[in-house]
Amino acid sequence: MRILFVLAALMLGAFSAVAGEPTAFCAAAKEPVDADLKLAAAVAAVFGKATFKATGEDCLYPLRVLRYASADVLVVQAGEPGEGCHGCAAVLSAYVLQRVNGGLKTVARFHEFASLGTHGAVGDFSPIEINGDDGMAIESGGMFQGYSSTVVDFYAFHAGRLVSLDPTPIVIAADNSGAETDPSKAVEVTATWFFDPADKSALVVDYKIDAHGASRVERAVWRLKGTSLVLSRGRVPPEVSVASGD
Repeated sequence: MRILFVLAALMLGAFSAVAGEPTAFCAAAKEPVDADLKLAAAVAAVFGKATFKATGEDCLYPLRVLRYASADVLVVQAGEPGEGCHGCAAVLSAYVLQRVNGGLKTVARFHEFASLGTHGAVGDFSPIEINGDDGMAIESGGMFQGYSSTVVDFYAFHAGRLVSLDPTPIVIAADNSGAETDPSKAVEVTATWFFDPADKSALVVDYKIDAHGASRVERAVWRLKGTSLVLSRGRVPPEVSVASGD
């Protein structure tokens, strides 16, 4: 695994965040930050003393700290999660923190690297390793006209940047039961994903399809070429589009 903070340190002059810079934090973030020691420490390392008084779209909301072999990454979003409009995405930024002598040192920041999700909110975060690079997987989803879906987007710290791995997102759950008046036409797809431990450039997605009273499982494999995930084996089942309303 490449050491994430090494590439971040190369960008220190251009991207370093200054502890103590004035920041408006969402009032609703105070309780979850205070309850999470790692999150509170990361916020203090990046921004200095935090004051949680702001409301609206312009405040910052610390979401998660992702832990890697030699560094942590703090992910924050603009605005309080779940307070955006139906089609509004969450705008995300990431801060790389080197662990030094029992403390944290901010070495890089990636401002507004992604806009994901609906209602101004995203779902789960996972640290990943792909083809030697550290990265993150971010789940998000929503419901539109009775079609529900959950997708996952993949990002990698690569060549001094935090890059989106195309093509994303990948649908990992979909259900059209809210849009169908005929129960016999309901389609549900669920999926699990992982990076092949024997081939760290391969993303494996196992789909389970429930439709027309029957179930089956299909596997698709993408391999990383440059910064693109290219389908190399299997297929995306056609029921994914049916269930998600695409």
